[in-house]
Amino acid sequence: MIILEDKLYISEGLARVVYQHPNDSDLCVKIGKPEVDVKHLYKEIIYYNKIKRKDVSKFEYPFYAKYHGEIETNKGVGFVYDLIKDEESQQTSKVLRQYLEMKPSPISDNVFLKELNRLKQQMITHKVFASDLRARNICCKRFKDGSVRLIIVDGIGHRDFLPFADYLGYFAKKKNERRFEKAKLVSLDEQRDYIKALRDRGDVIV
Repeated sequence: MIILEDKLYISEGLARVVYQHPNDSDLCVKIGKPEVDVKHLYKEIIYYNKIKRKDVSKFEYPFYAKYHGEIETNKGVGFVYDLIKDEESQQTSKVLRQYLEMKPSPISDNVFLKELNRLKQQMITHKVFASDLRARNICCKRFKDGSVRLIIVDGIGHRDFLPFADYLGYFAKKKNERRFEKAKLVSLDEQRDYIKALRDRGDVIV
């Protein structure tokens, strides 16, 4: 069993709390919140097991955090994932939402639009989907040369009863395009308005 102390806390979403792994700074541990049905927590795991045979060497870059299995912790069952960190600082990478709310942001909108398109194309090409595609679920990994890559860290998967998109490129393209449009990740101005509307509504986690 590993011990997750409060000082290891990174962030939290609607369903899970994220801690840095105490024995490996390149990993994080996600713990389900008590009020969340355990079946919900395992939906993403089922999808990860489904796509683990994909040849990552064919990816332009690793565009989603890798899942490493379960461990026992003092806070219950933990799910272990890659922890996305900026190359130079080795600090946990900020999520897209944080950068979009910065005034000014150290990364331009043109860079983000280019990288969002790159992310979408990777998802289309390799038939990977996100059921909860949000700016808070996309990490912005910064490299020493100034470049940025967007990496999905939560909400990956889909619940299609007939998963045509898993096998046919046409459906993979349409499905991912719809996801990006629904998430308002085609226009950054629209995304900022969306985030502001959520905050004005009182949503703690957006």
